[in-house]
Amino acid sequence: MRAFSKVSRKSAVIAAAIGCLMLAGSVSAFAVPVKQVARVLNIQEFTAQCCVPVGPTVQVNEPSPTVPVIVTWSTDYVVADTTLFELSLNGGPCAFYGSGIANIAATGTQSQFVSGTFQWAILPTDGLRQGLNSFTVCAGGVNKSVKMDFGSNVLAVRISK
Repeated sequence: MRAFSKVSRKSAVIAAAIGCLMLAGSVSAFAVPVKQVARVLNIQEFTAQCCVPVGPTVQVNEPSPTVPVIVTWSTDYVVADTTLFELSLNGGPCAFYGSGIANIAATGTQSQFVSGTFQWAILPTDGLRQGLNSFTVCAGGVNKSVKMDFGSNVLAVRISK
């Protein structure tokens, strides 16, 4: 009976150690390098026609050959009319790489602000280059200047591995 007890304890300790190592590895897999995430916690106000850079900006180092990246922007916003959200790649023109329309029909329940998440898939054929690439949020009204307020927001870029 004692032999079984010693073997069971040893197996339990080994299993617990392996579980801790697996947990530590999975947590580090979700870590994001500092340049790949930007967080803004103050309200920003812009008035613009589509589309101009409104920030924030994130960067990622692309390997050779380049691989697709996913850029996600989560924000609280208030817009005075239909507004387009786009992305500027490496300081180039603002462009759609995924969803990007907000309008005044969407309203917050307890606040003027509406929370939204926009995600863009950037492919190597879109102009990604080996080395450092930057991504900046762009916004503006459709065919006219529109007032836009952005509350807390986060922009992050994830690269394929």
